[in-house]
Amino acid sequence: MGEQLLNVVVDHAVFRRIRDAALDMVYSMRVLKNPCGILIQADSGMGKTLLLELIQRELQAKALSDRHEICLRIGLDSAVDTRAMAESVMFAFGYPAPPSRPNLAFMNNLVKIGFEKRKPWALLIDEMQHVCEGNKDITARAVTDWLKVRMDAFNTPVICAGTHVLERLPVINPQFTSRASMGFVIYPFAFDEAWRQLLAAFTQTMSGTVDLSVINTAACRPLHVATGGNMRALKRVLAYACMHAAAQENRVVTMESLAIALVDAKGQVVEQSNPFKAQRREGSK
Repeated sequence: MGEQLLNVVVDHAVFRRIRDAALDMVYSMRVLKNPCGILIQADSGMGKTLLLELIQRELQAKALSDRHEICLRIGLDSAVDTRAMAESVMFAFGYPAPPSRPNLAFMNNLVKIGFEKRKPWALLIDEMQHVCEGNKDITARAVTDWLKVRMDAFNTPVICAGTHVLERLPVINPQFTSRASMGFVIYPFAFDEAWRQLLAAFTQTMSGTVDLSVINTAACRPLHVATGGNMRALKRVLAYACMHAAAQENRVVTMESLAIALVDAKGQVVEQSNPFKAQRREGSK
């Protein structure tokens, strides 16, 4: 039950706008030699990884007619440097791990062969903020230079997603960001119509399993207070609430089950300021 809710994909307006821009850029670069890229910034938990997956799915579906055309997707970690970037792209092309530690020149050659033979539609990079973190601007400049050279040589668009640390990239390497010049920011949801539409989408998707209608009425504002408009936090609270509701005969999510779910998600630190309990107290006056 909880897993079903966690797997719900809500293709909201911000996602659609960024995805459409990314697809338009990729299609344009297939006829124009004009290296471009996109930088997507968002708080943790706002769906950056999911957005890259949605872009990849759509590009892969378009490329099915030609098996040589693929969409590469990699994820970085805090140890990223030029060698780690080259290795990640090498593995994304499907090359096996060599028996001994390869040098950068060897990996660059395999990456070159991969780009020339496979002609990928795009390179998607998740957790790009790791390039900018810490006191390592020289390393960050080298990594983004490595990307810039491949963008130019193979006319491959690069779509990067990361936290707001990406704001430093124009200072670190303006040559890279002059190419990856399209920028988008995914903000936490405000308490407005977009938030209500998001909750309505969850209610509709789960309608055959549990009754989530309370989140469209009495729990609408308390949910926003509890989660700060963060998608991951929202899914976690709703997942626990659905699990509690599934154990009841009527399978209805209530303010009480949401109050319990918030404690399950965040621990006892929220017990004194649980917005679902406050709402129930106000309703009983």
